[in-house]
Amino acid sequence: MEIEKEAFSEHNPYLYMQFYESNADTFLVASYRGNILGFVVGLQLSDLGKIFSISVRKGYRGMGIGGMLLESLIRIFHEMGLSGVCLEVRESNYRARRFYERHGFIQIGLRQNYYNDGENALLLGRIL
Repeated sequence: MEIEKEAFSEHNPYLYMQFYESNADTFLVASYRGNILGFVVGLQLSDLGKIFSISVRKGYRGMGIGGMLLESLIRIFHEMGLSGVCLEVRESNYRARRFYERHGFIQIGLRQNYYNDGENALLLGRIL
């Protein structure tokens, strides 16, 4: 999972194989001519959808791929009858925070020392 390594250091790439095997309907990939450009991984937690990870390959960011992936997953969550969607984002990741705000997410909580390096995570949510 090269894209994952570009964006995140916390996740074990083998975890994605497990996610795909158990959540194929909410593991979406954007590709072009056989090249993977981005992905999003979602999980159902009771009546909520959880966005576990979303990433777009460097060089393809800012082209709407992430937004397309995010909105596609949200549409799937809605079709599943879920009431909302949530995710965590680094407090210092202003670009990602703006991205999620543009897609209707608001801050609903704070997770202290959430990341391996001790950084806090903002808990964001959106009602479906």
